[in-house]
Amino acid sequence: MIKTKNNYFFLLIALAFAYLTFGAITNVAGAIVPKIKETYHVSGSASSFLASVFFIAYGLTSVPFGVLINKSGTKFTLIFGSLITTIGVLMFASVPGYYSNMIAMFICGVGITAIQVSANPLVKEVSNPEKYSRNLTLFMVLFGVGSYIAPHVVTFVKLRGLEWNYTYWIFTIVSIVMLFCLAFPKYPEEKASSTKEQKSQKSFVILLKDPIMIMYALAIFLYVGVEVGVANNISLFLEDIHKVTNVLGTNAEAIKNSTIANYWLGLLLGRLLGSFVLDRTPTKRAIKIYISGAAASLACAIFAKNLTIVLWAFPMIGFFISIMFPSIYGLAIESYKKEYSGIVSGILCTAIIGGAVVGPLIAKVAEITGSIQKPNWYIGMLIAFACYAYIFSVGVWAKGKHEA
Repeated sequence: MIKTKNNYFFLLIALAFAYLTFGAITNVAGAIVPKIKETYHVSGSASSFLASVFFIAYGLTSVPFGVLINKSGTKFTLIFGSLITTIGVLMFASVPGYYSNMIAMFICGVGITAIQVSANPLVKEVSNPEKYSRNLTLFMVLFGVGSYIAPHVVTFVKLRGLEWNYTYWIFTIVSIVMLFCLAFPKYPEEKASSTKEQKSQKSFVILLKDPIMIMYALAIFLYVGVEVGVANNISLFLEDIHKVTNVLGTNAEAIKNSTIANYWLGLLLGRLLGSFVLDRTPTKRAIKIYISGAAASLACAIFAKNLTIVLWAFPMIGFFISIMFPSIYGLAIESYKKEYSGIVSGILCTAIIGGAVVGPLIAKVAEITGSIQKPNWYIGMLIAFACYAYIFSVGVWAKGKHEA
């Protein structure tokens, strides 16, 4: 059970629903990448980029939202972010087109950036201090539930004879519910002041000069990039390497979407188990063990000739990368004093822009070393192995509690 303090039960429920919602909106991308490719007649890397542009918003707006939290408060920022998200999914649903979808995806990213930059530290405020890392892991489980559901929503929409963008009409309704859920609960008291804003700006400069902070940010950049990048390329990989449409016929799309969903299910189950693992295993050791498992699973997914093995290997990747975000995030937060928490969160969430880089880079390298018609996924996926290697290094150099 998640431990709360000061009777913030309804806020806890609202945050739980928010994590579920932005998990679905963030990670539906893998299921719509082939739809974008087919609908707008673009290359695999171009369709992957549209799905990933969502994460550019993190790079541009995370720190400003971190400052906004200090100036206007967490509640204001959460509600503002929910409103922006609702506008983004509504635009995606109602205005078709490659570039209009790209703009809508960016707007969604801006809104969810505000929500996540606000929500992650807020989990700390409503949790018992000693259970923060575990509680954040459990909230990320809910993020995983949303991620698992999202590809099935795309399949559900297709089975009803509707266009794939109707998925975003469903998301519009869910986002409106999220907006109302976050608007009414009791929040921890906050005092906004210009002094606090000036202090946050000084803190930002101090942290940017700290090489360890930059190394944590790079770890988040590569982790989010490889997590999303692998997921967004699963469908293209299965089609190009294993010819699943020829092999499975009309069942191919459902199988591809199920594989993507199972990737997120593996991540969900890994985080659920990870909440207990992190209670009993030092975080740095857990990172090294789990990321090694992810690399081994990716090797099976890429090089196995048997399709059944491949379809099981991708979910195992999700399982083994499951604890990386809360572990790296928790280590970074705990490495600095409380006064730096908002800015640390902003910098780390800025690094989530990696989700816009690694996936398209994997696809582009595959196209360059092969061709647009026959990408060389074996070479492209070497990018993912490089990301795993750096994440492994976090388990070696990460700092202890409040060392800065």
